[in-house]
Amino acid sequence: MMGLALTLAIGVANAAPKTHHTSPTKDEVIDTYLNAIVHGNTDKISEAIDDDAQFYTVHSDRVSQLNKGQMVAYLKANPAVSQDCNCTGTVLQDNDDVYVKKVDVKYEGVTRTDVITAQRAGDGWKITKVETSFK
Repeated sequence: MMGLALTLAIGVANAAPKTHHTSPTKDEVIDTYLNAIVHGNTDKISEAIDDDAQFYTVHSDRVSQLNKGQMVAYLKANPAVSQDCNCTGTVLQDNDDVYVKKVDVKYEGVTRTDVITAQRAGDGWKITKVETSFK
């Protein structure tokens, strides 16, 4: 009887949902941003971007700049728009505090290049800058 009670108690303890609060990794925040850009999935986009982040886009001879609020509003205004493209990425810098990744998003006839900078924020990571150009 005692063995049955012990087995039942262990089974219930192991069946209880375990919640772990994990901060996002550098790759997770980059993937969150790319999911918003390429697939229109804006889940967790606001959490992935630092409050002081800046977004720069080069248009031929001029550069436009957006802050976090403007970028999140833009992305949320265009939800669930999945694009037909291929993505490739190259890590340009990777250390304990800064992660920079160049991502080429290739569409038919044009390539969008994002250089995404993420920095350590406490236990996790946040996007702090994105520079976008088109070829």
